[in-house]
Amino acid sequence: MDYEVKQKELPAQLALTVRKRVTMATIAQAMGEAFGAIMAHVEAGGAQYAGPPFSLYPGEMAEEYDVVVCMPVAPGATAGPGVGLEEVPGGAVACTMHKGPYAAVGEAYGALQAWMTANGKQPGAPAREVYLNEPGAVPDAELLTEVDWPIA
Repeated sequence: MDYEVKQKELPAQLALTVRKRVTMATIAQAMGEAFGAIMAHVEAGGAQYAGPPFSLYPGEMAEEYDVVVCMPVAPGATAGPGVGLEEVPGGAVACTMHKGPYAAVGEAYGALQAWMTANGKQPGAPAREVYLNEPGAVPDAELLTEVDWPIA
């Protein structure tokens, strides 16, 4: 896939969050559980969504790593059992759009790394994947994921 990379500024974002320790083998199940917990919390408490869901990933991926599943919400939302409320910092990012299965999103990170190297930029953390459509609602080949990698 051909990736167009650009630099942009992300605003800080209020989000309901669930933190999970995952491996590549457990991430899909953990993400499903995390989004389920957030959605149940929103239904019970009446928070209002304020954008597409996203996840935060560490700068260095080990065999086991922490992921933060986030759902942007409007002010007035509250935390609950197992669901936090955080302001996710914004800042300068290199970003690109990945179209296709989540298993192939690593190609987008490769394009972002190449762009940063070519432009004298250093990658920061955490990386952000913004999910613009939903598995099950579209074929895997049509999944759209915006990948935002902070510039240090």
